Amino acid sequence: MVPLRNQLLLGHAAEALPEVRDSELGDDTYVLDRLEQGRIAWLAGQDAGSKQAFAAADSRLAWEDEQAQYRLSRGLAQAGSLLTNDQTMAYRVPDYERTMLHHYLALNYLQRGDAEGALVEVRRANQVQEQALKTRADEVRAAKAQQEEGGDEQMRQQVSRGMPELDRLIGQVKNGFQNAYTFYFSGVLYEASGDLNDAWVDYQRGYQIAPDNLSLQVALLRLARLRGSPDELRETEKKLGRKAPPLVPSIAKNQGQLVVLFEDGLIPARREFFLPLPIATSGGDFRTFTVAVPYYDNRASDSGPLAVSVGNRHEQTSALVRLEALAAKDLQERLPGMLTRQALRLLSKEQLRRSAAKEGGDVGNILVGIFNTLSERADTRSWLTLPAQASSWQGSLPAGDIRLTLGAGSAMRELPLTIHAGQTTLVWVQRLGNRLTTRVMPL
Repeated sequence: MVPLRNQLLLGHAAEALPEVRDSELGDDTYVLDRLEQGRIAWLAGQDAGSKQAFAAADSRLAWEDEQAQYRLSRGLAQAGSLLTNDQTMAYRVPDYERTMLHHYLALNYLQRGDAEGALVEVRRANQVQEQALKTRADEVRAAKAQQEEGGDEQMRQQVSRGMPELDRLIGQVKNGFQNAYTFYFSGVLYEASGDLNDAWVDYQRGYQIAPDNLSLQVALLRLARLRGSPDELRETEKKLGRKAPPLVPSIAKNQGQLVVLFEDGLIPARREFFLPLPIATSGGDFRTFTVAVPYYDNRASDSGPLAVSVGNRHEQTSALVRLEALAAKDLQERLPGMLTRQALRLLSKEQLRRSAAKEGGDVGNILVGIFNTLSERADTRSWLTLPAQASSWQGSLPAGDIRLTLGAGSAMRELPLTIHAGQTTLVWVQRLGNRLTTRVMPL
């Protein structure tokens, strides 16, 4: 993935597309490869290919969710991983990646002018987050309980102490799946379709996760006034600590909404951390084992807001989500299960070594030792073409032709736009290196 990511950072998305693995249905990385393919095709402006790749990933995930036989095969793969490593298991798509799959499918539908299809996908994205709230806490508790019951407690403690910290990268994120970016996006779509109630619900959900985002604050104040409940308006103004602007029908009638969604950079890649551990064997002696664990550098991406200018009006986007923090938090939540498998893997490999030494003497002992060392690899797989962060800006503008100026660092772009009265225009922006990629979608 290194040359592929470098191509993207140089603005060569079309050249990066052939670098994606040519996996087949049933391969361990099939879904992950389709996610990468869909995202790169979107960046390259190849909308049909993007939709096809994302739809293939979505279809396979739906099949996996329904197949008891597939869950059994995953269990067998996990058992097989006890003699090798976690990369022998089929890639398990984290909830935050599933959410973004539906997010990009929604953008694909919008690009083709299918607002109804886009609404279906944002509903599905939000359902992923709702389901994760119900199940993820139980999974984390079960993994910790399993960790306490099985394996070598000494090994787990040593790995935990030796691993790099993730807390700085995670920041204030409470879990690895709640995404205010998608909630805000769905609220915009609902509001543009005239469904103020569902828009209100999703803006509220987004605000609970990203209370400092100005777009969400403005949207809540606007909808509180439009929904016509004085009590709701007073409560919203009190919660946000600011007054809602007055609604002047003559002005509103001649204005339209401009929404800018800004995706910045690329999500960091997992790294591999090797830790030599002296562990007491059943024979009473000590042997040094090497375990490999995935981790992220404990630092956030160097990024900032997007400057948005129209005439004499100069604004900037405000943060919605740091996907890099969700990825780090998701990894942190999965570590108990990973460490349990590491403990069981060491036991399995030690038993294999003892059997080989008994049957093959020193040669068997040496060969198994070499195998154990070479097969110990961390599972560093993840969706590596996702953005690191996302932010937004939303404002009312007079209807008519405008020239929108966008800037982030050395990356600049000017877009001629037409604002339509009573309608919303969505501008999607991605910064990679010193280049801005944009899409304009009237809602």
